[in-house]
Amino acid sequence: MESGITDSARVAMVRAALARVGPEELKSALSLTADARFAAPTAVVNALKALRKHRDPATVVDRPQYRAALPYLAAAVSDDCLARTIEVLGDHSDDPTQAQLLEALDDVRGSFSEATVLVMLASVADGDMPASDLCFELLAGDGPYALADWAAFEVGVASPRPPVATRSGATPEQRQARREKKVREAEERRKKAEAARKAGEQLRRERKKERQTGPSASGAAAERRPASDVVPRVHRRAILTPLQEEEFDRLDPLAGAVVFAWVPFDAADPEGSEGKSRRCVVIAGSTVHLLVRPGYSEGGAKSRDWKSVALRHWKQAGFDRPTWIDTEAFRVPRQPDQEPVGRLAPEDWNALW
Repeated sequence: MESGITDSARVAMVRAALARVGPEELKSALSLTADARFAAPTAVVNALKALRKHRDPATVVDRPQYRAALPYLAAAVSDDCLARTIEVLGDHSDDPTQAQLLEALDDVRGSFSEATVLVMLASVADGDMPASDLCFELLAGDGPYALADWAAFEVGVASPRPPVATRSGATPEQRQARREKKVREAEERRKKAEAARKAGEQLRRERKKERQTGPSASGAAAERRPASDVVPRVHRRAILTPLQEEEFDRLDPLAGAVVFAWVPFDAADPEGSEGKSRRCVVIAGSTVHLLVRPGYSEGGAKSRDWKSVALRHWKQAGFDRPTWIDTEAFRVPRQPDQEPVGRLAPEDWNALW
């Protein structure tokens, strides 16, 4: 998203909005994250678990050790509100105008607390969606949805300090490395926000599926499950190199599936004649090729490589024994009508990244 809004400002909005959520509402949202189906990075899961154990999480939620979990918590707090807002916006939900969004919010605010509406706007503002900047502007403005003190939550904002002569003697290469590190950190923050947004989308898809299921075979009216029975499931974005980005599509229907593919023994010679047909996880695809990461059974060198990722749900994925997924990706031919033998559970897919 190209705009003058910094990543730290978007994060500050989420922090400022969550600070307005009451203790009971915060505990209710945290209970959603206790479900085993809630898939998130280990650091986030641990932070949310610690918050759930706290007697009054509202008093500590903004501490630094919980910051990584805030986008996920914001998604849990505001998901029902976001789903209702999208429903009210209808065809305009993808990219509403300010007038359309304000009209929808006037309708929604009667069903949700002011804090929930603010968290919903901040969660969208922290994401990577067409309406993100619009939501940020509403929160940063002086209208009914303004968060007047949000800037106080921005990390790194401090009184100007007098210039200090530097004697670091940093080389141009070191300065470039620092700049690249800052870019990587900004990208990580964007990925976390994107993961939180996808968690909300998964929750809405499950609820929509329930509504479409209709009455049970016995004829009794199907009861809608309470919100506590459904939790956001985060599906992390596959990380590709720039060259892979040009050729492959992350949203290929086979992404996340397990297929048989011929894998060379020597990664340095991908076109070599020596190799083996293995079950592989599809990372992305094109019309003629698949980008895969092969699986290796217990006992081999790959299973002892600390960089390999052990699957927790290997049977569900179509493997016949405990399996480790290699970090090396291979470009293999796509077979006509290729059928997967299984599919990774969200928890295992997220562990790859």
